[in-house]
Amino acid sequence: MPALNNIDRRLLTRLPPFSPVALRLLSVLADERAPFKEIAGLIALDPVLAGEVLRLANSGLYGRWLRVSSLLEAIARLGTGRLSQVAITAALWRGLPRKTAPFVREWWRHSIAAALLAPQCGQDLPTDHAYTAALLHGIGQLALFEDAPQDYPNLVERSYAEGLNLLDCEREAFSVDHAALAGLILESWGLPEELCEAVAKHHDADAETGLAVVVQTGCAASEHLGFGRCGCPEHAGVQTPSGNAALFENHSLFDSLAVQINQIECSLG
Repeated sequence: MPALNNIDRRLLTRLPPFSPVALRLLSVLADERAPFKEIAGLIALDPVLAGEVLRLANSGLYGRWLRVSSLLEAIARLGTGRLSQVAITAALWRGLPRKTAPFVREWWRHSIAAALLAPQCGQDLPTDHAYTAALLHGIGQLALFEDAPQDYPNLVERSYAEGLNLLDCEREAFSVDHAALAGLILESWGLPEELCEAVAKHHDADAETGLAVVVQTGCAASEHLGFGRCGCPEHAGVQTPSGNAALFENHSLFDSLAVQINQIECSLG
C-alpha cells in the first residue's frame, strides 16, 4: 500500500467513520469462544444497529418461519459467524452516503454480490472472514465518488468505454487507485492487517494469500455477472482461478443474487 504522505489525506476522511460498535464486534467475533451475552450486549449499545440486525435476521434471506424478537435469539438462531455478516452489512448500509445516487446503488449491489460469492471460492477460510473482506473491498471507490461525485463516475464510464485500465485512470486523477485506498481506509479504522492487505490487493494478478484470492474472485465474479464496475477482470489482468470457473459460467447465479440483494435491501429499508 502507498504511504499516507504520498496521497491526498482528504480521501481518507471522505467517508463517515464506520460504526465503532461494528468494529468492536469484528474483534469480539474473531474469538469463537465469545459468549452470546457479550455479543448481544455489544450490539445493544447501538440501538439503530440492533434494530437493523433484527430486521435482517427476520428477513426471507435466512429462511426464518418464526419471528426473532431479541438479540440473544437472533444470535442463537444465526450463529456468531452469520451474525457477523448481518451486523457488518447493516453497519455498512447505515453509513452509506447518497444512497439514491445511481453510482452508489450500483456500488452497493456489486459489494453485496461479491460478499455472497466470496465464501463459495473454495478456500479454507471462515465464511464470515471471506464475506466481510469482500463486502468492504470496494470502499475505496466510494471514497473517490464522495470526493468527486460527478467526475469519478465519468472516469469509470470513460475507462470502460475506451478499454482503459480503471486503476491507472484513478492513479492519474487521484494519485491512488481504489484498491490501495480501500486498504488504507480499513487500516485507519483499525481493522486486522490481513483484511487490509487482502482488500488492497484484490486487483493484483499475483495475489498469493488465501483471503486476497477469495476477495479477488468474488469481485471478478460479481462484475462478470453484471453487478457493478470495479475494474476487473479484463481491465486489471485478473485471471479466472480454474477452481472457481463455475462462478463465472453459471449465469443462473444472477437471478439468485438479485433476489438475495433485494431481500437485504428490503429488510434494511
